[in-house]
Amino acid sequence: MPAVTVTTDQAASLRKLVSDSKITAAPRKGRVISITSGKGGVGKTNISINLAYALASMGRRVYLLDADLGLANIDVLLNLTPAYTIDDVLSGEMELRDIIADGPGNIKVLPSSSGVVEMAELDEDRQAQLLEKLKDLDDDIDYLIIDTGAGIASNVLRFNVCADEIILVVAPEPSSMTDAYSVIKVMASRYDIRSFNLLANSLESPKQGERVFEHLQKVSRDFLQLELNYLGGIPRDPKLIKAVRSQRPLLEMFPDAPAAKSIKALAQHIETSASVPRSLAETPRKDKPLRFWERILQWREKKN
Repeated sequence: MPAVTVTTDQAASLRKLVSDSKITAAPRKGRVISITSGKGGVGKTNISINLAYALASMGRRVYLLDADLGLANIDVLLNLTPAYTIDDVLSGEMELRDIIADGPGNIKVLPSSSGVVEMAELDEDRQAQLLEKLKDLDDDIDYLIIDTGAGIASNVLRFNVCADEIILVVAPEPSSMTDAYSVIKVMASRYDIRSFNLLANSLESPKQGERVFEHLQKVSRDFLQLELNYLGGIPRDPKLIKAVRSQRPLLEMFPDAPAAKSIKALAQHIETSASVPRSLAETPRKDKPLRFWERILQWREKKN
């Protein structure tokens, strides 16, 4: 499959769209990271929770958005009973600040609904409404971690498009790798996303994670002409199951567990690394990447 690029005319149109917009927020202090996957059951939500916990333990102001709309479970995994959710914000009954729940380790949680069909089928305009409301929290955030749904549904893709960085979680099994490649392919062809961070989970050994990365790197290079960035791997850890059953983060309950140490190393890497432009459309503005709020305009311009 040939590489998809953005032409000069397209890039110029995008820059004009941004400059003409009423969204004029100052550059953000924080970073928006989406945690996504091709299929469910690969540990994406537990990684989101524990990465948020690790970053918060470093003194950072971390918000965790449960964006697995309609099938949210962060509140369950953290033993929270939020009075209100994102559904109440979108209905106009509550403001975003009204639904913030205090999670463990100073994490601020933005909970969503579970079993609500309307949330699972959130349309483009209502999703844009939610993303734009996040702007109200801008001054309070060092990191916004978005735990997306799995797969290539439109509302999942839009969260990924708007994030500064995408962490794609993959397990060492054929179906997970196949579905992960599907995410990469759709994001690259539809939105020209050219930068993906791969995180291998539930590994029996570091070599197993390297093989997963090498496989996905090869097909991405051969068919999409893009390079992946390997963030490393998280070992399979029986203590994670105990933490889940106790409804507590692994890093809180077993901070010295092998998986906990790997997630802390991942947080340290994120903290010391810089966010980079993810597509050709972002580079012409004197190499300054588009801001989170500007990306909302980008995908709204590209109707599904």
